[in-house]
Amino acid sequence: MESNNKLIEAFKELKSASFISVNNYQSKTTGELANHVININISVENAKKNDLNTLRNCKKSDLLTISENTKLSIEILKEAFTELIINAEKNLSPIKDEHTNQSKGQTDAYFHLTPAIKVNKNTSEIHVFGQAIDKKVLVKGIYKEVKSSDKTIAKNAIKKHLDLRSDKFRTFICDNINNIKINNQIINL
Repeated sequence: MESNNKLIEAFKELKSASFISVNNYQSKTTGELANHVININISVENAKKNDLNTLRNCKKSDLLTISENTKLSIEILKEAFTELIINAEKNLSPIKDEHTNQSKGQTDAYFHLTPAIKVNKNTSEIHVFGQAIDKKVLVKGIYKEVKSSDKTIAKNAIKKHLDLRSDKFRTFICDNINNIKINNQIINL
């Protein structure tokens, strides 16, 4: 508990965006052990706005390139692209009820202690939240085979090709972190 308080106080002192290291994080689902660099205290809202702008500026040549690289049909890519635009617009609506179910679920599941520290309302687990910048896998986990539909694969390919940022936000459960380096201070958890 003392380490959590120390962590929260260190985060409260930050007045702007900062890079931090999340060290020896063990994934709850795969068991993977990795070190992460994340950018905290940045605006998810701005990332969503920039992503929507990027989507709106996507050219047909981008979809053709994705089609060539993934062997997905241009029709599937156009359908996925249209859904990405619609969902991006919904998630930027000032009316929360218009947001996608996934967005509402994320918003409703937590309350924030700082812009980068949130608490899960159901489990009371403390999470660190930020945009993933880098990851170094120390021990591989057990990864289940994912059987996504072509449309989901197309959406992911579009996001990757256009380097959309709002999908790069991650939460890290503090109980699964060995330590965090913030402003040259190491906080053991």
